[in-house]
Amino acid sequence: MLKNFLTALSRQLWRNRLFTVLNILGLSVSICIAWIIFRMVAYEYSFDKKIPDAANIYQVVSKSKSEDNPDGGGNAGVSKPVVNVLKNDIAGLKLVVPMFYQFRQFATINEGKGKDPKRIEKEDDIEQVATYPDYFKMFDYTWLAGDKNTALDAPDKVVLTEARAREYFPLLSPQQVVGKSIAYNDTILRRVSGVVAAPDYPNSFSKDNTEFVLLVQKDFADGSWDGVNSNDLLFFKPSMGKDPKQVLTQLNAINLKHNKESFDKYHYSRWYETLPLAEKHFAEKFGAQTRTANKMVLNGLMIVGGFLLLLACINYINLSTALLPQRAKEIGIRKTLGSGVKELVLRFMGETLVVTLLAALLSLGLAWFAVKLFSDFLPEGIFDYMNYPAMILFMLVLVAVVSLFSGLYPAWLSARVNTVNVLKGMTDKVVGSNRISLRKGLIIFQFFVAQVFIIGALIMNQQLRFMLHKDLGFNKDAVITVTVPYRVWKDSVFKDKQFVLKNELSKNTAIAGVALGKRPMEGGMVGWVLDYSDGKGGEDLHHTVNVKYGDTDYLHLYGFHLLAGRNFNAADTANEIVVNQQTLKAFGIKSPRDALGKFLIQPANHKMYPIVGVVGDFNQFGLQSAIDPVLITTDKKQLTTFNIKLRPDPATWNNAIQSVATSWKKIYGNVPFEYKFYDETIEKLYQNEERTQTLVRTATGIAIFISCLGLFGLATLTAFQRTKEVGIRKVLGASVSGIVTLLSRQFVLLVLVSVLLASPVAWWLMKKWLQDYAFRINIEWWMFLIATIGAVVIALLTVSYQAVRAATANPVKSLRTE
Repeated sequence: MLKNFLTALSRQLWRNRLFTVLNILGLSVSICIAWIIFRMVAYEYSFDKKIPDAANIYQVVSKSKSEDNPDGGGNAGVSKPVVNVLKNDIAGLKLVVPMFYQFRQFATINEGKGKDPKRIEKEDDIEQVATYPDYFKMFDYTWLAGDKNTALDAPDKVVLTEARAREYFPLLSPQQVVGKSIAYNDTILRRVSGVVAAPDYPNSFSKDNTEFVLLVQKDFADGSWDGVNSNDLLFFKPSMGKDPKQVLTQLNAINLKHNKESFDKYHYSRWYETLPLAEKHFAEKFGAQTRTANKMVLNGLMIVGGFLLLLACINYINLSTALLPQRAKEIGIRKTLGSGVKELVLRFMGETLVVTLLAALLSLGLAWFAVKLFSDFLPEGIFDYMNYPAMILFMLVLVAVVSLFSGLYPAWLSARVNTVNVLKGMTDKVVGSNRISLRKGLIIFQFFVAQVFIIGALIMNQQLRFMLHKDLGFNKDAVITVTVPYRVWKDSVFKDKQFVLKNELSKNTAIAGVALGKRPMEGGMVGWVLDYSDGKGGEDLHHTVNVKYGDTDYLHLYGFHLLAGRNFNAADTANEIVVNQQTLKAFGIKSPRDALGKFLIQPANHKMYPIVGVVGDFNQFGLQSAIDPVLITTDKKQLTTFNIKLRPDPATWNNAIQSVATSWKKIYGNVPFEYKFYDETIEKLYQNEERTQTLVRTATGIAIFISCLGLFGLATLTAFQRTKEVGIRKVLGASVSGIVTLLSRQFVLLVLVSVLLASPVAWWLMKKWLQDYAFRINIEWWMFLIATIGAVVIALLTVSYQAVRAATANPVKSLRTE
């Protein structure tokens, strides 16, 4: 029975091989995308699930709000004193586990007698986690050497992960590493007390290269209740029956007691909340020291994958139902020989299952190429997570669902074939006329989805172009930036060497200018809380003002528009300030000229800063954010980035950069000279937008491809079914263009209907998307016109081949074969 079924099926698939290929291609591409999205979603949702008693672990996070920020902000860190309060003053906590991240510039490894000490330096410094021994009770590690009960019982001990131990002592086993000494920054001496293997499941804590040290009392020395640091994380596990809300109530009461005076004076508040460990991986606001994921993005990917699968299933339904008239004789004979509805449905469902299985096999090969192509978009560590049972189950369920959805309607329709009509030769009426309207509706739906993607991709592209080319309030062109590494400028050997190098570069005729200072627009910013009094008895105003540091050449190099006043004078520390227009608005100062001579006061130390100049507003972050109040001043300790203006002619740039590198080497020796074009740095601020755009473009291309596969198949079938009609029309004098128009017209009309339905939906979706940007484009009518023309052209190109082929065929041959 099975052999007969497979033999008949292979013949059927080969006889209609064009449609077989179209169905397998459409299904395989959509299954491939669904498979990749499943891998991503399953990986992200698996984080922290295997941590012992994860449902009973909470992170303490801080929330705040002020007049400047009424919606509130969040920070993953806590004030340092909170640790001792939770540990000593609040009852009912089983474990209190701080994770204070500390950074060392370098480590010196003494491997033993006869060997020179080995110095290890990191570009981003060496990261250590200062914690309590209870850390290893809360989080699961496999101990390769050492005892977890004593490994952190003294401040001179350090526990290494396996990867870090191999990096420090590549020739020693974990047992041999224990007892070895490591000196950090030449002043902190520790001995290795344990080596652990990081958990082999996705989690928010373990990193391959991590070191653990004991948190001691001196680590709290610079802590106070009125500040938080995202490097200071805190977790706790309540005892059985203890409500975490009660813990927070007690903690916030103590926090208010210590901060009430500051809260009242500066009109802001800060409090603590709990973040369940199960929610940590998706809490982007509290994602310090770990990688987080965006649930909205994951849900969007699942929706896109579902739509692409739906399009492929619609293709299969369309092509299968369109082929029924050609299979009418086969079906009629089977019914005459006794096949019932059940047997016919099962047979057609079996055919669909085989086609889907072939598509699934092909999709695995496509997935291998797709993963290579889009590796930058996949989450880090995804290939280390292989949940084979879940992967196999997903593929089986996916094949079953696709087979059922794709095959059920064609199978049911085949069972309704009228045997009498078949015997009379009326194979074009064997399954009823309603299939035509349904098929048209499915084509409209396919192109509806594709058109939404087309419009979305077009608008996203325009928004990204707008962000990359908008006037930012300063001149970023032909500027390279070089930052002196932290470990270098902190080194006494290189102290103040940046000023020596700047002096030499200022004499370099190959460049147009050089200034020291922070980049005008970048991802981070320092902020000061400043007070202002108009001196007329009005209410004192205070606001948070962003701070940019630069030297006296900074404003000129970037071409800031000075509206009033002058540049600040050179100084070792912040003294005079230049502000932007938003600062004037924040403090109620009417005009740039009125601002000159006014003072902004830093309440923390009562220092007064005179406003000596006002510049036009400029963007300090990406265009997602509004322009904030900002001041520009100078501070010798903050001038560690070189901003070098090249000459307008790009042909001179290579030589200019080489001359700068030569000067750098004279001053900094073997310290790497690493420069970046500033406009490329700005582009990285829009990395998420670029990735989103690439994903939408990919989804658009796939949606169009799948829709066109079905359209091509239907056009082929239509041309075949109307062979006799085309032949008669040609004999009666119809032109090739007239016949092409005749065969293409109905498909173009269907595409136009889909455009009319998709345009308002796409407009609404993109309007919602653009609301996240403070600076955004307007959605214009021509965008929809271009998308419409594109969809119509794609449809015409898809169907025109078969239409032209039918129109140019020999009518005599067509009529003879008919």
